[in-house]
Amino acid sequence: MKKLSLFLIAVLIITSPLFAQRSSDIEGGKDSPLFQRAEGAIIEYYKVIKWDTYKLPINLNEPYLNWEAPATLEGKIIRTQYSISADNNPAYLLKVYKSTLEKAGFEIFYAKTNKDMGISPQKFPSKYYKELGNLKSGYAFATTCSDQSFIMAKIRNDGQDIFVAIYISGFNNISIITQDVIEAESFQQEKIIATVVRGSRVIWDDKLGHRKFYVAIKDDSEDQIKIKEIEGDVHHRFCRPPSGLSSNEIVENYIEAIEKNGGKVLESSNSKESIKAFMKVGHPYHDLKNFEYAMFKDRVYKTFFGMVPTESADHYIMLAFGNVESKLYYSLVIVKTIPMQKGLVSVDNLADVITKTGHIAIYDILFDTGKSEIKGESADALKNIAEYLNANADKQYFVVGHTDNVGNFEANINLSTERAKAVVNALIIDTGVKAEQLIPYGVGPVAPVATNTTDKGKAKNRRVEIVEQ
Repeated sequence: MKKLSLFLIAVLIITSPLFAQRSSDIEGGKDSPLFQRAEGAIIEYYKVIKWDTYKLPINLNEPYLNWEAPATLEGKIIRTQYSISADNNPAYLLKVYKSTLEKAGFEIFYAKTNKDMGISPQKFPSKYYKELGNLKSGYAFATTCSDQSFIMAKIRNDGQDIFVAIYISGFNNISIITQDVIEAESFQQEKIIATVVRGSRVIWDDKLGHRKFYVAIKDDSEDQIKIKEIEGDVHHRFCRPPSGLSSNEIVENYIEAIEKNGGKVLESSNSKESIKAFMKVGHPYHDLKNFEYAMFKDRVYKTFFGMVPTESADHYIMLAFGNVESKLYYSLVIVKTIPMQKGLVSVDNLADVITKTGHIAIYDILFDTGKSEIKGESADALKNIAEYLNANADKQYFVVGHTDNVGNFEANINLSTERAKAVVNALIIDTGVKAEQLIPYGVGPVAPVATNTTDKGKAKNRRVEIVEQ
């Protein structure tokens, strides 16, 4: 009986905020000078932050919430929270604000209610305010509710972009309007390469950090599939697609998106090699908390691999499909390789950077974890380094190995030294560089160029440097 009572209390807290509506605005509260509040609304909370960041889940070209790559705004933030009688429900208030903003000259790029938003009113406040970091402006009353609407708009005013985000929460006895006005000094948004199929139910969403992944690539010249090891930020999602959508239709959608963004299809088939490559990392452990996910690993029958290059990184888009109890499920993995993997070592680059700074960091010479044997993917980098060294045969250089701070200090010193020696030996034996030009040296983790508290930072610290003597 006690458990039932506690449950009922929890429901009441969600659906009926416990407060008495004010009879007048809070002292110091102000409306935006750009548009009017809804008639009958009273200011319950008001706060101005002179400068901070704010994230909006917008997609200027599509009418849906963009949680994948929200826009980052920087500037003045003004939060005003209003209360209004419950007969002003979220759908009605959305209509009111949409009309008000349009009359004021705003461009509205999102205005929806409830199910049309693709996220429940129980989950939206946490995702929008907490996960995106938009709680810093504070509030008088929590917004988790049973009825909702949301509108985002923009206007150009006196040479500045002004963004407005209004979330309306409907309760049994009151409606709450949480209004944010952002006077943006800057606007940044990463381009979305690929996301889950619209309407999919995301069962697991795992940001796995920086790690290795394995990509299947069809080699048409040799009529075989090759497995390539990549390294980058790995994002995994396990999904149930909309009913009636086949794996072929899903793949076609991804092919269209990849080719539209200048990418290419690497491989798509039901080959055992491709499935094995995907599942090495593409099925992170989640105990037995979800039956379909637990069974999926043995039911995968098809995979897809594609890649989209951008200026900052290569984006690998990979899919695995499987049927569990006659229902289709898919795993989507997107790996964003860090810029340092994009073949930055060229003869011209070496010459330019060493002339300016006296040294250059090389990230294209690859080793397995804890090993000093150079991997085959390093051949092009070694060739370019050798070409530069041979063109400057009258100069001498240190080849310096660096590690991150993972593991024993002495072991890292030894590992960096052995890696430096391996690079020198490869340059001398395989590419004909003169032995007298090079001296190998290892410094382990003592000269980091980034923090070792993040995977990205550790990746930047693992490097070989060519240093002019």
